[in-house]
Amino acid sequence: MPNNESNTTLPQEPGTKKPFMKGNTPLAIGAAVLILSSGVLGYTVGHRQGLTAAGYDADAEQLVDVVQTQKASLETLNKTLNTAVQERDLAVSNANDLYLAMTKARDEQVQAESVGTIYREILRQRGGLALAVQNLSIKPLPENAFEYQIDLVQVSPGKSRASGSVELRLIKGTEILVVPLEDKNFNFENYERLTGRWTMPKGFKPEFIEVRLTGVKPVIRRFSWEQGKAVENQSATLSEIPKTEANAN
Repeated sequence: MPNNESNTTLPQEPGTKKPFMKGNTPLAIGAAVLILSSGVLGYTVGHRQGLTAAGYDADAEQLVDVVQTQKASLETLNKTLNTAVQERDLAVSNANDLYLAMTKARDEQVQAESVGTIYREILRQRGGLALAVQNLSIKPLPENAFEYQIDLVQVSPGKSRASGSVELRLIKGTEILVVPLEDKNFNFENYERLTGRWTMPKGFKPEFIEVRLTGVKPVIRRFSWEQGKAVENQSATLSEIPKTEANAN
């Protein structure tokens, strides 16, 4: 009886057994991508943390600089404030001293006027005092300029006013120069002061200075010329001071 069994090995069907890498390629790729992503993520996080730490250090240094600048500004402001307070206190003290000095001067003026009033009343009772030149003051200035001050006085029994004009003359031998007065007219009851300035001609040195008053009764008073040291730093402009004029009289 024929034997139908065969010892021939049957060929294995293709696809029954596959290589590991060939069958798990997507898994390997995924693992590689995961590992690479983890590395990139770790590097990125570490780099950012390093930058953040460096940024914090820079901000801290900048903050310290700002604080130091503000501190220096505050110290400067405090010094300025202290100086301003000291100047204010000094100004207040000076103002108080000035006020006290002015008050004292005002009181002394009131007292002097009161005494003057008493004396004038006594003079009126004794016949009064005719119009007179009480005082003449000449002050030398720079650039051959001079300042005059003429004090006129009268005490009338009937309290009438004195009115008229003033003429100021410079006399050298037979030569006479008339000083141009800023205000030569006067009109007062008891006292008046006339002031002004003039420029002396170069080379002219008077021997006498004469004051002439014209009014109800003419008055003439002559003074010797005495020149002192010139006064510096005058407030008026010397170029505006009038010059003297020659007079044949």
